[in-house]
Amino acid sequence: MNSKQQNIINNIFNGYEQEIIVDVFDYFLDKGLGSVSKSETEIFLFHLIDTYKRKNDVKLSNYELSSFLKVSERKIKNLRLEVGIRYHSNNKDDENNLWLKFFELLAEGYIEYESLDSIILTIEDPYLLRFIEHTLKSNKQPSIDYKFNRERIILKSIAFKTLVKIACTNLKDKTNAMKLKATIKKAKWGHIGEQAKKELFEIVKSII
Repeated sequence: MNSKQQNIINNIFNGYEQEIIVDVFDYFLDKGLGSVSKSETEIFLFHLIDTYKRKNDVKLSNYELSSFLKVSERKIKNLRLEVGIRYHSNNKDDENNLWLKFFELLAEGYIEYESLDSIILTIEDPYLLRFIEHTLKSNKQPSIDYKFNRERIILKSIAFKTLVKIACTNLKDKTNAMKLKATIKKAKWGHIGEQAKKELFEIVKSII
């Protein structure tokens, strides 16, 4: 392990060392030591990384995770999707957590206005992207345009506004509304533009 990897580990697991030890032993003793396959072990370990980096608000891109774990970015994407499906999909809070992730992306500046009619979003998490695709399809909205690649996508403005409205409606309860407001408050709004920002605030304010 090099010093860079050590620093990342310290940042991810800081303050939760005891919980991680319990998580690891609980998982392997429950399954039976030696009975867990290599792929299942990788998914579980990535789940731990994902869980505790969120608890400590550590942001790592697919590129950074790929370098840290010494695997391809394609493997990182597959692990993200598997963790989402296996560990989060049956969680009653899964949908709300995904909407909060969606707003975190906006707040961190992963949004651009390509034109009056089109929005560009960068979404590295395939589990979140899968959810957004499903939501658009379920609400009979224009589909995602993958002109750039599978991470940098184009949405029609009407589809984007529909997503924001659905997200706000799902996050109306007091706890999630407070989380949403906190996310918006710390927003960087890198490429969004003043008019676009105003429109987004108006949508959120009218529902929350």
